[in-house]
Amino acid sequence: MSDEKYTKIDGNSFYNAFAKGAEKVVEKRKLLDKINVFPVADSDTGKNMAQTLRSVAEQTTPNSSVGVVSNNMAQVALTNSRGNSGIIFAQFINGISEAVGEREHLRLSEFAQVMKKASSHAYEATNEPVEGTILTVMREWSQSLHDFVQAKRDLLSSLDYSLQTAQQSLRETKEKLHELKEAGVVDAGAKGFVLFLEGIAFFFKTGQTAEFSSVEKIEEEHAPHVDNNQQMVGPRYCTEAVLSGKDLEGEQLKDLASNFGESLIVAGGSGKYRVHIHTDDPAQLFYHFQGAGTVLDQKVDDMRKQYEAVYDRNTDVALVTDSTCDLPDEIMDRYQVYRVPLTVSFGDNRFLDKVTITPSQFYQMLSELGKGDEFPTSSQPSVGQFEDTYSFLLENYDSIVSIHIADALSGTWKSANEAAKNVDEDRITVIDSRQLSTSLGLVVGEAAKVVDTGASRQEVADFVTTLRTKAKILVSLKTLKYMVRGGRISPVSGFLGRLLNFKPIISLDENGDSELHGRPLRRKTNFRQILDFLENPHTGTNVSSYAIGHVKADKEAKRLQTMIEKELGMKPDYTMDISPLIGSHAGIGAVSVSYITE
Repeated sequence: MSDEKYTKIDGNSFYNAFAKGAEKVVEKRKLLDKINVFPVADSDTGKNMAQTLRSVAEQTTPNSSVGVVSNNMAQVALTNSRGNSGIIFAQFINGISEAVGEREHLRLSEFAQVMKKASSHAYEATNEPVEGTILTVMREWSQSLHDFVQAKRDLLSSLDYSLQTAQQSLRETKEKLHELKEAGVVDAGAKGFVLFLEGIAFFFKTGQTAEFSSVEKIEEEHAPHVDNNQQMVGPRYCTEAVLSGKDLEGEQLKDLASNFGESLIVAGGSGKYRVHIHTDDPAQLFYHFQGAGTVLDQKVDDMRKQYEAVYDRNTDVALVTDSTCDLPDEIMDRYQVYRVPLTVSFGDNRFLDKVTITPSQFYQMLSELGKGDEFPTSSQPSVGQFEDTYSFLLENYDSIVSIHIADALSGTWKSANEAAKNVDEDRITVIDSRQLSTSLGLVVGEAAKVVDTGASRQEVADFVTTLRTKAKILVSLKTLKYMVRGGRISPVSGFLGRLLNFKPIISLDENGDSELHGRPLRRKTNFRQILDFLENPHTGTNVSSYAIGHVKADKEAKRLQTMIEKELGMKPDYTMDISPLIGSHAGIGAVSVSYITE
């Protein structure tokens, strides 16, 4: 294509060049994942960059004005960017938008100047820039483009020349970072940026536009062998949040987040920012975010689990559950169980259950609710969340067994089942446990042990289908207040219950629906009835294992544990705070015992 056409770059050309660059990254996303070792070898750089750039390309409407196009791109990038490199890219795009302003088109010299400013913008967003990464390649490429344009003022030759500079800068990344040199690869984020540039150059040379559907089925070329013998080090969780606030500033967010971890990037502007950080304590970070602005979106990836899936998995069958499964983290980690969180909302503030809010934080907020305050609500994981989890796991495992809260109580099973159909239903089995909380935890814990023996997906599924009929949960409520506020019982019933000092025992029937046991009036009577149920020979009860859960009721839980140990002569598998989503309905002071019979 003649270079004369591009003496000025309008919005449509700018959009099509960007989309072609994005298409190139999508095409090579698996290659980027395979060479991803820095800052963490979690094998998701390609996925994150591809998702970021494809979202921008597909959600931006072409326009003749380069100012309109770049502004739209910046807004989409801020909302949809993922991962370290993806958010750096988002800030690069944001920098383009700020530098372009309201221009209808860009002369070549202006295009080069915009790219240089965008590179600086990306640097400024990063709390501690590291050389030998995407930032280095961005800077050296944009400087090369700027210098060559000043001399030649020819788009195609300028792109070719600067692309050679970027490729050389990419090769040098493995000499600048010890982790890359040891693994024998270049930086994955930097590689992605160079691929993006290659796509841009290809568009300007040929005029060929992007077709994302055509790259989905392209087989990856053989990726270089990655000599990754490193252990997972550094903070565990890759944490991201989109915040908004009238007076919110990027430097304010940097100051707030900088003490919580590393790899901090704050992208955006004009009162809306995306924060990326690697941290061991996302819940504490989000607790502080509440005072800074409104959290519009959030995402937390467990990089340790991602690393193990790629480099250190124990079995060929992946086990997945949701955050209503009350099973101690040490057991989840030992058996490499993957957890998809539900969402809990306090008014405008949204949290990921057990990830960006802990049980203790939730119950403290619950106890502080006034009469006029909105009661917290919950929502199941989206189909997309499950699809992301399943797609990643099937790249590393042969199959998946996914076990979830009773379908009668939540739409989680339906989301998981729909995702399995969309991803690969021949390799994924989704099971309605008909349980919740610690009874779901006991089922998942036993399933994990079976998976650990090397059992097949079908064998694990058959085991769980049988085991769920042998699991039971009994919950002793201290008050009906929370069930009334949560809409589980009517206000009139709640009033009468309180008037009569009624403290029921709640359980689940064989289909997972809630049911009432007895009408005890006092907590002591309540606990005694639980013991009678466990010991009753007429029920055929022969407890093989049990667990105790509670809602900010350590002393009551210990008292029930002592009573059960005395009667049954066995200790619980574990005792723990139960999921906030369950605890919000059971109420502060509730104590449960879950058990499995032989």
